[in-house]
Amino acid sequence: MAHIPIEVTDKLSSIQQQIWQTVSLKVSEASDNVVGFISPLTLSTAVSDIFSELATPHLVIQFSLADSPEHPSVLLLDADTYASLASYLKGEKIYDVDDNLIADIRPALEAMVQGICLAIGSIKNEPVVATGLAIRYQIFNAPQNMQKATELVRTNVALSADELSGTVVWLVDAETAHSLVGIPYVDEDAEADYEAIGSASSLRGGAKSGPEDTNSLELLMDIPLEISVELGRIKMMVKDVVDLGTGSIIEIDKAAGEPVDVLVNGRLVARGEVVVIEDNFGVRITEILTPQERLQRLNEAA
Repeated sequence: MAHIPIEVTDKLSSIQQQIWQTVSLKVSEASDNVVGFISPLTLSTAVSDIFSELATPHLVIQFSLADSPEHPSVLLLDADTYASLASYLKGEKIYDVDDNLIADIRPALEAMVQGICLAIGSIKNEPVVATGLAIRYQIFNAPQNMQKATELVRTNVALSADELSGTVVWLVDAETAHSLVGIPYVDEDAEADYEAIGSASSLRGGAKSGPEDTNSLELLMDIPLEISVELGRIKMMVKDVVDLGTGSIIEIDKAAGEPVDVLVNGRLVARGEVVVIEDNFGVRITEILTPQERLQRLNEAA
């Protein structure tokens, strides 16, 4: 993976103050308590160094920006910070933290993500929404985009309020960092792979293009594909699944009103909103990948 340019981390660092002031405002509104997020420090860090610090359970808030669902960002709070924040918001001393505590302070945790999206939208002058929100207290299991990276952009932010202390860590991958500051991202590894394929093709006599390619594409148009609409996902323990019964409610990882994912052969190609057509449900497409991107994803699925 490519090295993250200093230009990207510098520009991302320059907007952190605005981002976290907005986060402070949203969390304070959601919790009816004054919560400050101050002194953000942004730098690129080797993935191996980050993961070596995360051997113990953390409060993990994972989400993606809607225009790049395959590149989740992560907010991390260690156990002491989690306990300090919960104690402050609940007005009672919390010593032991676990997953059950999340429900009590969830509005404040969701407000962190809302604040980030609101600030980024203001900076980019376009609506920015989050998708795939998941909040867990666990040993950090990095999403695939971070597992593949050698470097991530890390921002450490201090919590500030009466009897409140700790640090929030925000991790984003290289592509997300470039997008946040409006710098085009070039995957040098992908370019190298493309050049290698091109060289191999040349050795075989070169790739042909033209009418034959068009005819080959036309042959694919009559192939049936399975289209599915995904409302959301959740992981459950076996014991929880066994306990399900009529009337049970399963909370999925998507907020009410968020777009649903439209999948073709299990690959994301579009997003839309649920509509009712007479007695049937339907999906109105609100966002769709380009034809080239759709074909690429279908090729990956094949």
